[in-house]
Amino acid sequence: MKAITVHSFDDGGALHLVDLPDPVPGPGQTLIEVEAAGVGYVDVMSRRGQYPGFPEPGFVPGLEVAGVVKGAGERVYAMLGGGGGYAELAVAGDVVVELPPEVSPAQAVALGANALTASLLLDRAGVAPGESVLVRGASGGVGLMAAQVAAHLGAEVTASTRSAAHAGRLNGLGFSTRDDEDASYDVVVDPVAGADLGRHLGRLRPDGRYVVCGAAGGLPAPDFAAGLVGLFPHSPSLLMFSLSSVAPERLRSGLKTVFDLAARGVLRGVADAAVPLAQASLAHERLESGTVFGKVVLLP
Repeated sequence: MKAITVHSFDDGGALHLVDLPDPVPGPGQTLIEVEAAGVGYVDVMSRRGQYPGFPEPGFVPGLEVAGVVKGAGERVYAMLGGGGGYAELAVAGDVVVELPPEVSPAQAVALGANALTASLLLDRAGVAPGESVLVRGASGGVGLMAAQVAAHLGAEVTASTRSAAHAGRLNGLGFSTRDDEDASYDVVVDPVAGADLGRHLGRLRPDGRYVVCGAAGGLPAPDFAAGLVGLFPHSPSLLMFSLSSVAPERLRSGLKTVFDLAARGVLRGVADAAVPLAQASLAHERLESGTVFGKVVLLP
């Protein structure tokens, strides 16, 4: 099969198209003919050797795929805990769900882990109808899904972006992008982090919840949480959320909910670009450029 591998971290993690033996599934595993693979910032970090838990060079990146179960014909989406998605064939473990007919493979990975993250973190934050939610980085994969899920839950959503072009597209999807500096929020969803995290913490209303779910803008300052002391009388909550802490059965049930909402037209997967497998490097360049709106998808 054709696959993309990382040969070394020394060159920044260059991506190479190679021929590898077809993988053989073990007991309880599923062999999938990959029709679409998701490209996420975790892939960029693992390629650089910056993401803990990934193997030494020689691995195949890619944590989510959609396609057909080989020999069975069932259309599925799968999360791959150990990578392996940038390939024509992938072996999945215990997080595999059937896709509704209305959801294409490309749409599945455009939704997938990002929509699941958004759904579960907003549940963790206890978002209620009528509450005010700010989504930082709302044009990115997780941010765009968080804005949609929060709106579905009945929240008043402000979708924040630094790009005028992206603001126009978010407005076209029905979201307000007007984030006044003196505005406060019941919930802030933050896949960006970076130097501005501490400032945004100060924008929580009483009993407000701030959920960090990524660091696309880099790590926050070491004293980023100092402002919480001044908010102590208002009982603020600072939460961190990662799918890594979620049990497989909840991942599966959450994905089924996400794809059901997509099939009913409630959620919309937005693919920024669909790139052939052989051009995976271009997909990463696109993601690292900071200009992505939605999800970058690889097509083996």
